[in-house]
Amino acid sequence: MRRRLAAALAVAAVAIATLTGCAAASSEEFAAGDARPLTSEEAQDLATMRLRNQDTGARAISFSLTEKGSEARFDGWYDYATAIGYGRWQSADPQLLVWNTQVAGTHPVSAATPSGDDGPAPLPIPDADQLDTAWAGGALDPSGSRRDALLSVIAQLGADRPDNPLLLQQGGALWLGTREVDGETLTVYAGPESDQVAATPAADPAAATVRYWLDSTSLLRRLDVRLGGATEWTTVTFADADGVSLPDVFTAAAGTTP
Repeated sequence: MRRRLAAALAVAAVAIATLTGCAAASSEEFAAGDARPLTSEEAQDLATMRLRNQDTGARAISFSLTEKGSEARFDGWYDYATAIGYGRWQSADPQLLVWNTQVAGTHPVSAATPSGDDGPAPLPIPDADQLDTAWAGGALDPSGSRRDALLSVIAQLGADRPDNPLLLQQGGALWLGTREVDGETLTVYAGPESDQVAATPAADPAAATVRYWLDSTSLLRRLDVRLGGATEWTTVTFADADGVSLPDVFTAAAGTTP
């Protein structure tokens, strides 16, 4: 069943608020004096975002993350048509990573790429028919892992129809401004903190925990998330992934999970 944008992020938002630690900083600042509630047209723009993601299918995504004092980077894809994410988790112990909205699994890089190079994750997904033996993992745990909290947020960003623009306005979503990125003008919104009507709507970008950067077609190009109540932002970049399509390996495995 489809969930509204605010409701779809609610579980991950709780986890984000309770985790601690440093996040990769974003240098972008938005003046409180510029922020304001959404117009009807802007609310429609934000409400269309998840549908645009799903219609587009696979997106190339990258982010860096600090968890328990260790630096890690992810480069890969999320296919919103099949609700599957996959790529290379580059850390002290490099792994291949696959996930959906409920589970996440890892696979030793060396077993899939014997050369041990640090290039992109191999396609097709290796050992996709051996999730129960070649992959290790379990339920996605946004409340216990910064990585899982961010993966959960990413996985929630697709839907089969637009969200309700009026509820986004009533929930406190904000227009923050526009920015030029690689020659393209992106509109930046602060996401609603709730799917309930805000008692005292306020245009305060400092209170935001999620920011969406959309292009002129309502497609998400960048996501900023505050993890663990930190003032710093963790940034996820989204780009085109021409020719990439990720199969639903979990369904294909006849109900088995990594």
